[in-house]
Amino acid sequence: MASQTITINDDRVSPLSQQEEAGTGFSHKFTVLYQDIALAAANGTTDTVTVTIGSTPAKWYVNRALANVRTAFAGSGGLTLAVGTSSNTGAMIAATSVLSAGVINVAGSVVANAGQSTSTSAATLQLLFTNSVSGSPSALTAGAVDVYLNLQDAAQLP
Repeated sequence: MASQTITINDDRVSPLSQQEEAGTGFSHKFTVLYQDIALAAANGTTDTVTVTIGSTPAKWYVNRALANVRTAFAGSGGLTLAVGTSSNTGAMIAATSVLSAGVINVAGSVVANAGQSTSTSAATLQLLFTNSVSGSPSALTAGAVDVYLNLQDAAQLP
């Protein structure tokens, strides 16, 4: 099994406006396309691709996470997505298949694993795509996912 790491293009990282944040409960949107994963040169059946989507502030928390698979990923016999940090890859969303379009959330968009992800030190936010069964990440021919997080700087709290 090989693991490849890439960084998402900045134009697909979107802090949401205050109006959007108030309406959705999310502060950030990250978009990953199948081409991002396919270009990572992970060509083994059980390869993984880690997509770095950004960094957290020094004191932070995430209390909501949701992934919207807009276009099902194709070209792989099994592909999952986990959302988390470099130290806990499934901290926000546990590994879930992205071979079907639809919303991936846990308990009404509330983060799994004890309800929140928090830390008093900065972390790298990551999406972990894991291939299984057949095909490989480099063989993907379709797929798009938007990941929404409510990432807050705890040092800014009154």
